[in-house]
Amino acid sequence: MSYLLKKFMSNRYRECLNYPVYILLFVFAICVLAFPYAGQFSFDASEDTLVAEGDPNLEYYRKIAGTFGGDEFLFLTFEPTTQEIFSQAVLDDVELLTNKLEAVPGVGVVYSILDAPLLENPAVPVADLSGNLKTLRSKDVDIQLARAELTASPLFRQLLVSPAGDITSIRIDLEPNLRLSQLRVELDSLNSLSNPLPEQTSRTKQLQGLYRQAYRTHTQNRVNTLDQIREIRDNHNNQVTMHLGGVPLVASDMIAYVQQDIVVFGSLVIILIGLMLFVIFRRLRWVLLPVTTTAVSVYLTISLLGFLNQPTTVISSNFVSLLTIISISFSIHLIAKYRELMENSPDETHTHLVYQTMSDKFQPCLFTAITTMVAFGSLVTSDILPVRDFGWIMCMSILISFFVSYSLFASILLLLPKGEASATLHHQPLPTRVLSYLSVNYTWIILTVATASTLLAVLGINRLSLGNRFIDYFSPDTEIRQGLAYIDEHLGGTVPMDIILEFPPFKAVEIDESDDFYTEDVDEYPERYWYTTDKLQILARFERFLEGRPEIGKVISLSTMEKMGRRFVEGNTLGSVELVAALGSVPEDIRRDLVEPYSSPNQGLLRISMRIHETGPEFSLDELISDIQNFARQELQMSDEEVHITGMAVLFNDMLRSLYDSQRSTLVFVILATFLLFVVLLKSFVLALLGLLPNLLAAASILAFMGFAGIPLDMMTITIAAIIIGIGVDDAIHYLHRFKKEMAGGIDVKSAVQNSHASIGHAMYYTSATVIIGFSVLTVSNFVPTVYFGFLTALAMFLALLANLTVLPALLIIFYQRKSVEAVATI
Repeated sequence: MSYLLKKFMSNRYRECLNYPVYILLFVFAICVLAFPYAGQFSFDASEDTLVAEGDPNLEYYRKIAGTFGGDEFLFLTFEPTTQEIFSQAVLDDVELLTNKLEAVPGVGVVYSILDAPLLENPAVPVADLSGNLKTLRSKDVDIQLARAELTASPLFRQLLVSPAGDITSIRIDLEPNLRLSQLRVELDSLNSLSNPLPEQTSRTKQLQGLYRQAYRTHTQNRVNTLDQIREIRDNHNNQVTMHLGGVPLVASDMIAYVQQDIVVFGSLVIILIGLMLFVIFRRLRWVLLPVTTTAVSVYLTISLLGFLNQPTTVISSNFVSLLTIISISFSIHLIAKYRELMENSPDETHTHLVYQTMSDKFQPCLFTAITTMVAFGSLVTSDILPVRDFGWIMCMSILISFFVSYSLFASILLLLPKGEASATLHHQPLPTRVLSYLSVNYTWIILTVATASTLLAVLGINRLSLGNRFIDYFSPDTEIRQGLAYIDEHLGGTVPMDIILEFPPFKAVEIDESDDFYTEDVDEYPERYWYTTDKLQILARFERFLEGRPEIGKVISLSTMEKMGRRFVEGNTLGSVELVAALGSVPEDIRRDLVEPYSSPNQGLLRISMRIHETGPEFSLDELISDIQNFARQELQMSDEEVHITGMAVLFNDMLRSLYDSQRSTLVFVILATFLLFVVLLKSFVLALLGLLPNLLAAASILAFMGFAGIPLDMMTITIAAIIIGIGVDDAIHYLHRFKKEMAGGIDVKSAVQNSHASIGHAMYYTSATVIIGFSVLTVSNFVPTVYFGFLTALAMFLALLANLTVLPALLIIFYQRKSVEAVATI
């Protein structure tokens, strides 16, 4: 392989470098052709980015969402600052606001305190429910009675009105995309076929295209809907305090913050990197060349994604940051090599220096590109679509960066004059000198510290946790965080979660003709006979258990409705007769709003809806789900097939858990694949092992730091181990490549280490220092995962540099100091 590379560099590539203007024109033509597609680059802001597409719970969630509705709704709180909620002026204002919201495209049903049925205004006999129920819209309603009833209502308290009666909320249901659902159902059906016919395969490809287009349209329409709701809130009334929350808003704001960070902080990162490069190299060319190369690499990657109609998510958007690191690394290693050649051969022509630079660094740069692609390529095996996308996007972007570095960088440098050596050319950075001294003189101490760090890392890794609380993803001063916290504290929790109980479905034979309420006339609602006191007792016991959990806020089920109905029987529990009578007397609109969302007799389903408290003490969602399942099994004698826990909170937790599990398995693949590549590239099992060990220590140290510091694994940081190995081995390859050259010169191991620090150590130090300074700006983002990602990336670069300039040379010294020069030179 080395022979083929050398032959390529000595022939084809050198011939190409004789025409730098043509190379520039070629790259420029590609950029021009890519321009229309750059504008098609987009972000996916839908709730589907928060779930694992292969999660078996997702299919059940979609099935239940088709029956009871999903989590596609928002809560808008309404707190007047000058008048009380139940004043006529405020109620009129709520009416005006709901009318505005209902007119927004994409909004379905808007449910407010004005729609709540009043059972005690005055009290209505059960037989007269059908025609005498009032609401706050009724002309003859008693406001004070309504206030007392609603603030004490088992259903509406903490749902539509706060216990103190000073805050109300408006539920905004977003219209489902029926076309998207139909396409998904047909796609899932075709994908489940083991041996599809040719026409079925063709139909699958057609549907995939239709689905992508419908999905893109749906995502953009959803963003527009949310923007209009926000605009109504902001411009409605300055004497009202309003907060907005809900799962669709969380998903949209995640992408919005990431998109904003890419634009704002991406520019700041480039500026800081440019300043660092100028401080290091003191030449404008060594600033503009890396920045230009990086910018073109990012631009071409974005354009290609636009051409492929591939949107990015919170996870895959990390490619911009990581591509910047890789592109800057390529450039700095090329610059360092050119400066070294200029120092050693000042009389050589500029053209020869450029060619020699590109030739000498071609093999290590190619090898680093390959190993980094292997690390990120492992993500393609993940069960989570955004992670798979992240994997192949990174592989593609690394190829683009390598192409740009060896075309654009080289051609521009060839067209520039040779210039003069900068004042920093002969300056060896103090950190590399110190690390070189420590590696040579305190070898065993370094290895002892590394061993102790490994043991400590094991303890820290065992303390890792998953960050599955949506509220923790946003900075405290952000609008979305304040809205979620406000709803959580005043109106019964933020993120919804459901428990579905399965019973035998309704059959007409269940109707008891001896029932006092049975008539020979056609019963408009025969399913009411499916509801029994036994089922309600199970719901009541479940509600009491859930309400006793500090993690759970508002809980609603048919048991809640039964509590409201007890006023008809002097506060006693409803019997079968009263239950059937009440259900038969409930008006159709009330049944649609208060009964059907929590039961489906024809499917045999009862639903318990609850919301999770995210502002209280941290808790494990896995443990909560396990406790709920144990309660159903042990206390209610119900099997796992009869009790299902679902909702976006569950799916999001499943996604993180799946990602965590897949990372543990793929990390083994990354390690083995990287080791084998090292063996092939370095032609030595020993060097391969020595090059890998320090980077495994760096990766473990980062994970241990997260465990000890209480930084949870989230959608962005959960891939940090693969990222560290992918980036860290780049330094190891460059160092070992230089080390082999030094050893081939016939010097001893310690001298080879010192010379490697004094040469390639510069480039490694410059790369790490530049990236650390540049990415430190991400720590002021409003999106907490971006803060963690920026900080951990900077820390990872530091630890990888430290490991490769201390542990790696220490291992080299220990293994090779007793070998003969001839034996070592053959490694």
